[in-house]
Amino acid sequence: MHIEKNVCDSLIGTLLNVPGKTKDGENARYDLKDMGIRSELHVVEGKPKKYLPPAAYTLSQKEKKVLCESLAGVKVPEGFSSNFRNLISMENLKLVGHKSHDCHILMQYLLPVAIRSILPKNVRYAIIRLCSFFNAMYAKVINPKDLDNWETEIAIIICQLQMYFPPSFFDIMVHLPIHLVREIRYCGPFHLRAQWSFERQTKNYKGYVKNAYRPEACIAERNFYEDLVGSCSQYLENAKIIGLSISRHSGRMEGKGIIGHKKRELSYEEWHKAHTYVLFNEDEVTPYINKHIDHLKQFNRKTSQKSLLSQHHNSFRTWLKDKVMRELNDPLYVVSDRLKSLALGPNFRASFYSGYVYNGCTFYTKEQDEVSTMQNSGVVVEAEAMYFASAKDSSPAHGKMWYYGVIEKIVELQYNDFVIPVFGCKWVDNNNGVDYEDIGFTLVNFDKLGHKEDPYILASQARQVFYMTDPSDQKRSAVIKPRSRFEIDEIVDYHEDDDIEEEEIHFTNGVQVQDVINDYGDNSVTYIRDDHSEGTWVDDTSNEGASRKRRRKEK
Repeated sequence: MHIEKNVCDSLIGTLLNVPGKTKDGENARYDLKDMGIRSELHVVEGKPKKYLPPAAYTLSQKEKKVLCESLAGVKVPEGFSSNFRNLISMENLKLVGHKSHDCHILMQYLLPVAIRSILPKNVRYAIIRLCSFFNAMYAKVINPKDLDNWETEIAIIICQLQMYFPPSFFDIMVHLPIHLVREIRYCGPFHLRAQWSFERQTKNYKGYVKNAYRPEACIAERNFYEDLVGSCSQYLENAKIIGLSISRHSGRMEGKGIIGHKKRELSYEEWHKAHTYVLFNEDEVTPYINKHIDHLKQFNRKTSQKSLLSQHHNSFRTWLKDKVMRELNDPLYVVSDRLKSLALGPNFRASFYSGYVYNGCTFYTKEQDEVSTMQNSGVVVEAEAMYFASAKDSSPAHGKMWYYGVIEKIVELQYNDFVIPVFGCKWVDNNNGVDYEDIGFTLVNFDKLGHKEDPYILASQARQVFYMTDPSDQKRSAVIKPRSRFEIDEIVDYHEDDDIEEEEIHFTNGVQVQDVINDYGDNSVTYIRDDHSEGTWVDDTSNEGASRKRRRKEK
C-alpha cells in the first residue's frame, strides 16, 4: 500500500516540480555530469542563478495547469475517494493533504487520463504502463500463469523509466514494485491484505481519545458503549439511534430511493417503453417471447428480419396480456401471480427519485449530479444484443455489447404486488460515439447519442462508472470502471490447467511495453524537451551547503 503511495508521491512531485518532493534538481543534474551521461541536461552555470534545461519529464507551466485542472475537475462516485478538488492547490500547482488511498486512486484510475495531452509519447506510455502494473497487482482475480509475465514486465517498465528520469528518482521505493509479484505468489491477492480499512479505523480511534494520559481506556470505553447501544437498538422498533454515525447509504442492498421522491403520471410512451423492457428481461416471460416471434412469422413469411423484430417489439406487450388472460381461464395452464401482474402491466402513476441505492451503489440522476460534489449518474450495461450495421441493413448480428450512458430519471414501476426500479438513461451511440484505443482507454462522446427508442434498463443491470474529461479532446470523456466495494469473490484453489476469468485491467489491456515503444514512439531516446524551453532556474545561494560540498569533492 505504502509502496504505491511513495511511488506516486515521487512521480507527481517530479512532474510538477514540487519543492521537497521532486527527485530532480541541481544535485541530480550534477550526478548526471559525474556519470558522464545526458550532457544536454547538465547544469548551465551562471551568476547569480543556474539553469537546469527541461528534461523529458519536465512540464511547462501550461502543462502543469492542465494536469492540475484535469484532476481538480473530476467527480467520483460516492465513497470512492476524496474530493480531488480539495486536494489540488491551483495557486501552487501541487497536491496537498492527500492520503494513501488518494494515491491509490490517482495511480490506478486518474493519472493515466490526466497526462494524455502532455509529455513526450514514450515517457507518457511508460507512466501509463506503470499505472497499469499497479492496477493489475490490486486485481481480485489474478491468473497465476501471468505472474511470471508481470514480474518480467515491471523490470522492463523500470528500465524504460530509467531512460528518462534521473538516477535520484530510483530510490528503494521505486525498486520495491519488483517484489510485489513474488509477494502475491506467496501470500495471495493484495485486496485480502489491504490496510486502508485499518488505517481508517485507527483514525476513528484517535478521535475517541479525550484523555491523552489514558488513550487505551478512552478507546475501550467508547467501543464498549457503542457496542452496547448498537445491541440494544436491535430490540427497539422505530428507534432513532443517537451518537452512532451511520451512513445513509449503508445496508441498502435491495434498492431504496433516497433523494427527491415525487409521484407523477407516466406518459403512455414512457409507460410502454419501460414496461416492454421489463418484460423482455423477465425469466418467466422468456418462453412467451419465442412463441410471439413464431406467431409473427406465420402471418409475415416474407417480412425481413429487421421489420419482424420491430413488430415484435411494438406488439409483444398486448399479445402477452391476451395470451396470459386466456391461459388463466384454461385449467391446463398454471400462471403465477408475478406473471399475471407482469402481463397486466404497472400503474401509470409511478415514483420518481433523484437518488437511488441498489446493490450497495448510490445512483443519481444527471440533474442531481450537477448540484453534487459526486458523480453517481454514470452507468454501463453489458447486453446480449441484435444490432444492424446500418439503417439499410436487414440482417441483424448477435453479440455482447457494452452500452455507456448517464441516468436521466429513476423510476419505480408499481405492479400489482411488487415494484421494479428502472433507470431511464441517455446512451452514447456505439457506432459513432465510442472509441476503443489500443492502450486500453474507452472514450465516449455524449454529443453523439443513440438508442433513443430503448432508454431504460433495470436497476439490477446497472454497473456504475464515472467519466473523466479527456484533456486532449474536451468533447470526449474517458470511461473509468471502479471495482465494486461489495463484490464478494469465491476463494478457490488454482491449478495450472485451470481457465481463469480475469478481472478487467483498466488501462493498456495487456499491451506489452515493447509494443508501446514500437507503435507510439520512435526508437531514438530524447532526454530533453524540444517543444518548450521552460527549464528550472536555481538560485546559486539557495543551496550553498550542497555547493560547497560538491566543490570540495571536485577538488
